[in-house]
Amino acid sequence: MTIDYVNLLGVAVIAVAAPFLVDLLRVPVPDAVAMILAGVAVGGSGLDLVDVDAGVELFSALGLAYLLFVAGLEVRIDLLRGRALRTGLLAFGLSAAIAMGFALAMFAFGLIVNVGVIVAILLTTSLGIVVVVLKDAGRLETTLGQVTLLGALLGDFTSVALISVLFVGDSGSMGGTLTGLAVFCVAGAVLAVALVRLSAIERLRRAVDQRAGGASQLGVRLSFAVMIGFAALGEALGLEAILGAFIAGVAVSAISDRAVGSGATRSKLGVVGFGVLAPLFFVTAGLRLDLAALADSAADLLLVPVLLVAMVATRALPTLLFASMLTRRELFVSGLLLSTKLTFVVAVVQVASANGALRPATASALITAAMLTVIALPTTAAWTLRRPEPDRPGMVPG
Repeated sequence: MTIDYVNLLGVAVIAVAAPFLVDLLRVPVPDAVAMILAGVAVGGSGLDLVDVDAGVELFSALGLAYLLFVAGLEVRIDLLRGRALRTGLLAFGLSAAIAMGFALAMFAFGLIVNVGVIVAILLTTSLGIVVVVLKDAGRLETTLGQVTLLGALLGDFTSVALISVLFVGDSGSMGGTLTGLAVFCVAGAVLAVALVRLSAIERLRRAVDQRAGGASQLGVRLSFAVMIGFAALGEALGLEAILGAFIAGVAVSAISDRAVGSGATRSKLGVVGFGVLAPLFFVTAGLRLDLAALADSAADLLLVPVLLVAMVATRALPTLLFASMLTRRELFVSGLLLSTKLTFVVAVVQVASANGALRPATASALITAAMLTVIALPTTAAWTLRRPEPDRPGMVPG
């Protein structure tokens, strides 16, 4: 494979320039949205200055896997327990039913061609954004934080697993893929437990700590090795590699929660991911966005508000089941955060488009609707949480 460094430079320049443009123009949009929009401007739907060639594709694929890995890092399994867990599972089941209803309705009206892809997208949540908003507000370990985190975790895992089952490859079968998924879950759980047990060995932990800095950066190397290992396991079993990357993030999160100095390693992982790989993925997503195909059809334009309503209703309505646990304001915030989508939507669109399960116009409509949720919903949730509230909740009941 020959890499066109001039073309890759164009992607890198866009990734650097987009945040500066946001600050310069004072536009209240997340950096990820800005990079996608900048990609649209210089890609095939705009000036047509940068292409998605083999080099860009490679870095984009690495960025996608890493984003799923980072999403897994945000999971705190030890905080998910008790009544919040039981009600959260019930609420997610209701979300799945609502998502299926919306997807079937859109299919019946000829707006989409693949029900499973839409269900996967409606169920997903931007886990990283959820964690940031709740952590900044000091609510991550409250009942609000835990039920929202659980809903986001269930949505993201189900979405990735569903995509893995839907696209089994040319030589695969649905039965074989379901078997592969079951084997992956068992093998992944065994490997994750083994990694956690190994991290508890004092001698091994000291050896890693001694080489955590300097030129070795062993903690970062180990994290990347775990990510690639789980991704390879998923791919070997006929699943999407991003499922393995996500589970790897959960495993590394469980390990780092027990390790001294894990905060520094997480920070370094964030630098590598959000400083290099993730920006290239988001810019590439913009380069692929086909706005011309979206504008050619009134039905496809209509799909954007329909999808926006479906995205909010699917995740926000089931939060009403937490009415006895949360205040009205907290129910509102939880619904907004769970309805926020972008990273997983872009990931699912990329995988589905590569497998011919989405029309270009539908893919553009999905990403457009997801960008609207990221622009509006987290900001509203953060503003709501900043308002004083007399009856703040306590910790999650056991």
